[in-house]
Amino acid sequence: MSARLGRRSFLFGSATALVHRLHAADRKEYAVEMKTLTYARRGGSDLLLDLYLPQGTPGPVSTILFLHGGGWSGGTRTTGPDFKRFFAQDGFAMASIEYRLTPSIRFPSNAEDVKTAIRWLRANASAHGLNQRIGIWGTSAGGHLAAIAALTPRGVFEGDGDPDQPSSVDCVLDAYGPSSLLLMDAQTDQEKPTLQPIAPALAAGGPAGPPAMPRHDAPASAESKLIGAPIQTTPELSHAASPLTYAHAGAPPFLLMHGLADNSVPHHQSVLMYEALAAAGNDVTLRLVDGLPHTFFNRTNLDEIAGPFRMDVYEHPKSGAESRGAESTRAERAGVFDVARNFFTKHLS
Repeated sequence: MSARLGRRSFLFGSATALVHRLHAADRKEYAVEMKTLTYARRGGSDLLLDLYLPQGTPGPVSTILFLHGGGWSGGTRTTGPDFKRFFAQDGFAMASIEYRLTPSIRFPSNAEDVKTAIRWLRANASAHGLNQRIGIWGTSAGGHLAAIAALTPRGVFEGDGDPDQPSSVDCVLDAYGPSSLLLMDAQTDQEKPTLQPIAPALAAGGPAGPPAMPRHDAPASAESKLIGAPIQTTPELSHAASPLTYAHAGAPPFLLMHGLADNSVPHHQSVLMYEALAAAGNDVTLRLVDGLPHTFFNRTNLDEIAGPFRMDVYEHPKSGAESRGAESTRAERAGVFDVARNFFTKHLS
């Protein structure tokens, strides 16, 4: 852990035990219609998205674009929680896309698909009752692609389609996504002695997450397949495929969430991204969650089974370069989906 984010030694003294539980009775819940639509065509095949639309809203709605995990080689547009519940019932449109997978493609083809989908949503907003505000939510490999799409400037990894539309986003939830490919093995070794056990309610009946990934530097690793070569042998490609490379001032608000029982992507990957975005003066929050393994956002009933969860919360408000390093820290107990809902409500409503 970096010096700036020495975890529990300074958090407990001022920690608060806040529970941000939002009950269904406190919110209007909308009926939801789902449409499957084509947003691009690649190599003779359609790329599809599932668009979940809340019915009866008072006006056009903001959209949350969801990017599934799966090591860039697996997963589908249905790999995730119940998109009607999270968060179409709350009045957001949810768009969950498929993107091209390795080994058929290499980076940045998948990142280009994401930016293409963003532009498609804007170009077709009026036809589906959408406004122009878009948040992006990715998990694992999808978190990596969400950060890449949000941080790279216009003209970088754009793909094609609807060139008159911007591919920028208004906020980003990056859940346990890799941020610096070349550092993953070293961080994995660093975290092994303190890796937390999975929360008992999730561990019952067997492992709650996937088995540990192979060494990230290995030729057969997901990261090496992403760039088409062992990552340590091609540092230029590895840097180009690392979201940390693109951290800059003026980024959209970020929420980074990572479980401390994650045996697939070390949580220091999220720490690195938090520190880089904060150093550049951006609005960024990091939540390190006790007892949660990789892929936790795929569990629709996670909060009911095992929540609320203890989280170490690090916040850096958007404050400009002159205030670099200013941040607040605390501990909370909260549901992970409640935290996500609050984030999107704040930045997209």
